[in-house]
Amino acid sequence: MSKWTQTVAPAVRIVPTRTSLNRPLVFAKVKDRPVVITALAEKCAWLLTLDREDFHGKLGSEVYGVSIATPGEFLIIQREQGLL
Repeated sequence: MSKWTQTVAPAVRIVPTRTSLNRPLVFAKVKDRPVVITALAEKCAWLLTLDREDFHGKLGSEVYGVSIATPGEFLIIQREQGLL
């Protein structure tokens, strides 16, 4: 048996979810919108992405309190704040 079958699969639970925002989200990239909505719904502090054009270019460095950065930028910020 594979590790997936033994360890991961038994722990995976698929549950239906619905998320609604109490504010508008103007973000034209339909394929990326679920990523932003999920980060907002989960009250994430950071959204890390290498997709500079779609996320950084269209949303900037923050959307409704969720900071947007590349993984490298995130690590640099964490180090500057003495967290790493």
